[in-house]
Amino acid sequence: MKNIQKTRRQLYRFLFITLGFLSAFGPFVTDMYLPSLPSLAKEFSTSNSMAQLSLTMSMLGLAIGQIIIGPVSDKHGRKKLLLISLAVYLVSTVCCIFSPGIETFNLMRLFQGMAGAGGIVLSRSIATDLYSGERLTQFISMIAAINGIAPVIAPVIGGIILSVSTWKTVFWVLLAIGLILMLLSLRLRESLSQRNRLNIPLVSSFVNYKNLVHNKTYLIHFGIYMFSAAVLFSYISASSFILQDFYELSSLGFSLCFAVNAVAIAIGCSAAGRLHGKKSLKLGAVIMVFGALLSIVSLILLHSIVLTEINFIILMFSFGLLQPVPTAIALDSERSNAGVASAALGASGFLMGGLVAPIVGIGNMLVTTSVIFITGALITAAFVYISLKLKKKA
Repeated sequence: MKNIQKTRRQLYRFLFITLGFLSAFGPFVTDMYLPSLPSLAKEFSTSNSMAQLSLTMSMLGLAIGQIIIGPVSDKHGRKKLLLISLAVYLVSTVCCIFSPGIETFNLMRLFQGMAGAGGIVLSRSIATDLYSGERLTQFISMIAAINGIAPVIAPVIGGIILSVSTWKTVFWVLLAIGLILMLLSLRLRESLSQRNRLNIPLVSSFVNYKNLVHNKTYLIHFGIYMFSAAVLFSYISASSFILQDFYELSSLGFSLCFAVNAVAIAIGCSAAGRLHGKKSLKLGAVIMVFGALLSIVSLILLHSIVLTEINFIILMFSFGLLQPVPTAIALDSERSNAGVASAALGASGFLMGGLVAPIVGIGNMLVTTSVIFITGALITAAFVYISLKLKKKA
């Protein structure tokens, strides 16, 4: 009996670690090379906007990939698709390294993002296959905490590499990470049994996306997830230029600031797992609006690096508070379409990221970033208010 319990604990730990790192695949793809953006623009003799487009392309790929992989996994299972997506990721990463120009590089970033989407959508789908209710919320909170640690590690590694080498070395490290995830994924068991798979034509499985529109609970928490992601991705796409070009931090200094801010996400996710869902949503919304208002003071009025960094910490902590609960509620409300529900949820965040990334580069970046912060925070707070009202009626 003790041996069986020990084996179960070992399997749980392995599953937790593997799914955690797979869910963190997106931050690694997007964040590790962030310190390289200014140098990438110089090496390819292109504009900052074109360099930022590589970030947009990767996030667009992460969104498109999830939309495709989600329903396909509901029909054909999780593991096979995960391995295929990781193989494509490895090939596209090699192509990024040997790109002759920014146009080819950006195209390869699209394919790299599409392939990397497999780890994100399937990690959530596998968790939903195996757990439900409070256990699912706790598991997703733990995965989200790991997901918050990924941005800590990724840009710091990127900054250290960039201080002694070039952006190409960053992508060689990304290639190695992909190989490690491939080896871990080979040991995963298929989580979606044959009887629980969709027994319909593949094209028809994509029609399940329309079912999400009729699920009020899903849509409300989808809104919280998507618009809080607008705050996150505007920060991700603008922070390297704000901290390095405007405040003149080194690539390593930027990476360390980015790491501190990512720790705030992890702490927020961890706190969300311990708080009651209602408290987590309410507190997260209030703190996010406060942080967005502070951005106007720190970025536009005072131009203070200390206040700006405090503002980033506040916003990232609020993002961590707001992510696990709506994610778990949304997925739990669509258990029969877990792949589709997970794909739509994840894709919405990266589509929002692809939208805001080039916008923050228009005109005065300090102003446009602040505007996106406050807009995203207020809309998120509105969806949280609707969610709390819905729970009271229930």
